[in-house]
Parts: sequence; structure tokens; C-alpha cells
Amino acid sequence: MAALVALPATSVFADAPPVVAAADVFEMSIEELGKLRVTSVSRRSEPWYRASSAIYVITAEDIRRSGLTRLPEILRLAPGVEVARNGTHSWTISIRGFNSDLSNKLLVLIDGRSVYSPLFAGVFWDAQNVPVQDIERIEVISGPGGTLWGANAVNGVINIITRPAAETQGTLVDVGAGNEHRGFLAVRHGWQPAEDIAARAYLEYSDSDASASMTGEDAFDDAHRIQAGFRMDWERTGRDRLTLQGDAYDAELGSLLRPEFTLGTLPGPDEPGTVDIGGFNVLGRWDRDLDGGGRLQLQAYIDHTSREIPGTFDEKRDTLDLDFQHDFAPGERHRIIWGGGFRVTSDELDNTTFASFLPEERTDETFSLFAQDDIELWSEDVLLTVGAKVEHNDYTDWEFQPNLRLSWTPSDRHFLWAAVSRAVRIPARLNTDLELFAPVAVPGLPVPLYINVSGSKDFAAEELVATELGYRLGYGEDLSFDLALFHHDYENLQTQEASPIVAVGDPPRYLLLPATLGNNMQGRSSGGTLVANWQPTASWRLQFQYAYLNMDLETEADSNDAGAVNVAGNSPEHQAAVHSYLQLPQDFDLFMSVRYVDELPNQNVPDRTAVDLSLGWEPLDELRLSLTVRNLNDDEHLEFGGGNLIERSAWARAVWTF
Repeated sequence: MAALVALPATSVFADAPPVVAAADVFEMSIEELGKLRVTSVSRRSEPWYRASSAIYVITAEDIRRSGLTRLPEILRLAPGVEVARNGTHSWTISIRGFNSDLSNKLLVLIDGRSVYSPLFAGVFWDAQNVPVQDIERIEVISGPGGTLWGANAVNGVINIITRPAAETQGTLVDVGAGNEHRGFLAVRHGWQPAEDIAARAYLEYSDSDASASMTGEDAFDDAHRIQAGFRMDWERTGRDRLTLQGDAYDAELGSLLRPEFTLGTLPGPDEPGTVDIGGFNVLGRWDRDLDGGGRLQLQAYIDHTSREIPGTFDEKRDTLDLDFQHDFAPGERHRIIWGGGFRVTSDELDNTTFASFLPEERTDETFSLFAQDDIELWSEDVLLTVGAKVEHNDYTDWEFQPNLRLSWTPSDRHFLWAAVSRAVRIPARLNTDLELFAPVAVPGLPVPLYINVSGSKDFAAEELVATELGYRLGYGEDLSFDLALFHHDYENLQTQEASPIVAVGDPPRYLLLPATLGNNMQGRSSGGTLVANWQPTASWRLQFQYAYLNMDLETEADSNDAGAVNVAGNSPEHQAAVHSYLQLPQDFDLFMSVRYVDELPNQNVPDRTAVDLSLGWEPLDELRLSLTVRNLNDDEHLEFGGGNLIERSAWARAVWTF
């Protein structure tokens, strides 16, 4: 039976080995886990312990032991990630503040494919799914990553990396059912078409029950989803690797939908309906190893998504993305990575009175160049990183995102780093092209009242300058610490500037409260995360996490948006968690998590404590059975204002490989 594994918070620092196969990771100690390699900080493989960033790695074994099946739930394993569930398929997720339904400062990648929406500047989490058995690791960066990853990597980057096809050979069946997860089934088969080619294909189906409304009745947000995909890896020569992969999905998401209305009338009550989403993507990547340890990579993907929300809007979007990078060492003390990218995205929208985007069709292009140099100063233990990205977009023209990082490894057990970075969040269509008419209920008002929110062609990029400090300590083989501190300065944050109420018609048929989106807020935030790993015995590992966030926002003197600063109350000031991974006799193992999330004042959500439990048993090498319970200590609770109640859930699961 493999020894248990938890997240590598830090370690004894020694020269890192090559990337470790997923099967070997299950046998690693805290010391060995620190030698894992990551790619998200510098876009090249590097030892995790020498990455000068607040990075956290969720390993495949963390996911397996936790029993979790959904990406947002898995992200709760990382410190400082703000995950709030609004219902069966609705989530708000952010890092370092500004959490909301329209969280727009977090970049999410799946195998290098961005899933950030150019329509509303965020991630449609109900459309994101990766078979959990295929995930190799999830790299979570708290803090800006704009120099390498471009605009919108402001407060963090989440990079989901799947396993090579060679590591998923044979057949796997993953089946389960529960009170909330009414049923889910995944089938995957891997094979070798040729000696130097490995491939896999999968099919998944899930059926989820509705959550509970605030009245305690069943809500209408049940969900049904089917997804299929493939991956093929070709080791063409000893120096060249080719990857081709893709996914396609279709889902029906239950929701309360707004009926159509015309200005001058009020819509009727929201009615149960279905939001239909779907799409597909195909990604190709070529890697070549160069003499002297250098590397070339060329990647391209196409992505099609569709979303039909009756009474609101329909969107169809096609994206083509090209990315190139070259990593080389021009001398003994320099390591340079540079590259460029081009993206074109086109949409077609069906507008309604409630929400419209003008024009109904739009094509946007973005191209960029970046370069970063890792410079060894007076010894290889002191590293200065200097980099910048220049990017052109169709909203704000040119954006410049530099960063400066300094790291020092005084001994095998200590690592210190500091960084100063600039990142931007460029406008989306929501900021420039939106026309929104929403009814406002005012008792006793003789005519309907609407708020009319309009985008602005002058909407500027939101800007961040971040200062960060970090320290990692490996104390022996069984204890480690990772501390990261930050201070953020923001400019040009979004506001909603209102104009006087207008009476339309004579006599008035309705009243209109116009508002225009602007950039009249700035602010500061500060805080940090602490992660400690302790392995008291060979079969038991404990991890403690703590995250602190303090936000101070203010609007400019000429702004009349009194509510914009309240977004600071959407994020918890304190978060803490204890994760326990315990290996039991007779091939049983137990994962237990106790998480505390502070109150959300702006959402009227009280603080809460959640206890999660997963008991696993492997009676055979090829079979794993598990029982997972979420919110063991709580019948139901609210996680974000305007959402539904999240109930206790439990599911049984069997994973069989052959």
C-alpha cells in the first residue's frame, strides 16, 4: 500500500530530481515532495522550492485521498483561495480579494489553454471540468503573473496540468452516487497505437441534484452533463514531443430564469428553466529539447463555446490561440526565456431587452511579446529575475507588465524571495459594450422603475502594483513551513456612475435610472499565507493553513458610486484549515479537513466551519472504494449572498482499473 501524500508546503532544499512519475509521487516524504518541479512561475520546469512566488501544488494524491470530484471543491485544498458555492453548479472563486459572480482578476489555464471569458472577464466555472483521474497536479499562484501569462493574471494564476497519456494506460471505470451527486460515471481507456505513441480517450456523465432555496424548499438548479475527450503523445525522437488533445461537452443547468419583458412593463416572476451550455476544444503542442539544456515550444488551440440563457442572452464564441516560447542559456550566469503569442476571438450574441451587447458580433485580436532573464549574481544561490511583457489589445491598445524578483538560498533548508510586479486587467465586452435594463421593485411607485447600466468605450485597464516577500524553511525530514506576505496597490478599479432619474413618455410610462461603468476607485490590500506540514509518524501527515486579507478601497472625489467600496466585504479576512492524511491498517486510509472561513460583511454571510471526511479502502491493487462526506458538521449553510443553501452531501465511489 502506498504511503500517503499531502501538499508540499516546503521541504529540505536539495537539488531537485527530474519530473517524477505520478505513481512514484505516492511514495514520497515531505522532504522528497519539495523536490517536485513546477512550470507556472517561470514557464519552464524548475524545482518547486526555488520558485520565487507564492505557489502551492495540489498533487494527484491529494485529490485521490480527498475523494473530491469537482474542480472548485478541489481548489479549497489550497491556502488563500476564496471558494464560495452558490448552488449546484454556481461558484464564485478568487484569490486575494474581489470575489463575486463576476470575479475578474484570476487567470485559469487547463494544459496551457486559457478559460478566461472575454465576454464578462472571468471564468464560467459551470463549464469547466477535467476528469479528476487525469489530473497530474494543480499549480496555484497567489499574486500577479502578467509578465509571463499576460493581461488578467492579476491576483493569481491557476494552472491545471493533466497526466501524459503514457501514464494512463489500460482501462479505468469511476462510478459513484450520493444524495447530491445523484450519479456519476467516467470511463477511460489508454493504449499504444505504436511503440513511441501513447493515447487515451474518456467519457464522463454526471447528474446532480438541486440545492436548497433560502426558504428550505428544493431550488431549480439541478445539472446534467456529458463530456468526452482524448489525448495523444508522440515521442517522435529523443528530442521532440508532440501532443494532441481535445474535449467536448454538453450540459443542461437548471435555473430560475427571467421572462422576457419590454420597457414600460414589469416582468413576471422568475420561472424554472434550463441554461444550455456546450463546446469543444482541440490543442496541439510541439516541444523540442535543444543542446545546452534549452527548449522550444509551439502551442496552438481552438476553442468553441456556447451558452443559451433564456430571457438574458445567448453567446457563441470561437477562439484561436497561438503561443511560442524559447528557453536557453546564453552564458553561465543567465537563463533567458522569451516568446510571443497571438489570439483572435469572435462572438455572436442574441440580445434581449434585459441584457444586450452592442455590436451583436465582435472580433478581438491580442498579440504579445515577453522576455525574462534569470541572472545568477555573485553565486548560484542568489538569483535576480528581470522580465516584462508587452501586449496589444483592441480595448486599451498597449499594456506593459514588468516584474523584478530576487531569491536567496543561504542553505539547503532555507529559501527567501522578494518580488515587485505590475499587472493589468483589460476590459471585457461587459465593460464596454453592455446595455442592461433591470427592474427595481419600489413599493407604491405608480410606474415601473428600471436601472440602465451601460458600458463605456473609455473604460481603462485596471492596474496593480504588487510587492511580495516569501520565506520557506525545511526543518528535518518531517516538518516544513512556507510563509508569503504581500501588499497590493490598485488603480482604475471599476465603479458604476449614476445619472439623474429620467421619466420616459408623457405621462411617464416608466422611470429610468441611468448608470455608466467607470474607473473611479483605487485601493490597497495586504496579507499573507502560512502553510506548515508535519509528519508525526510514517503513516500520518498533518497540514495547517492560514490566510489573512485586509482590503481598503476608496472612490475618487467626483465619483457618486457609494457602494463600489463594499466589494471589499465579499472576501473573508481570515481563512484557516487543517488537513489530516492518515494511513490505517488493512489498506484503509482517512482524509479529514476542518476549514474556517470568516464572515462576508457585504454579503451578510456569517463565518462558518466545515468538516469534510473521506474514508478509502483498497481491497485490491486495482480497486479503490471510498465514502466521502462534505459539511459533516452542518445540515446546510449559505456561502455567498444571493445564492442557495449548501446542504450536507455524501457519496460512495468505486474506481476500478484493469
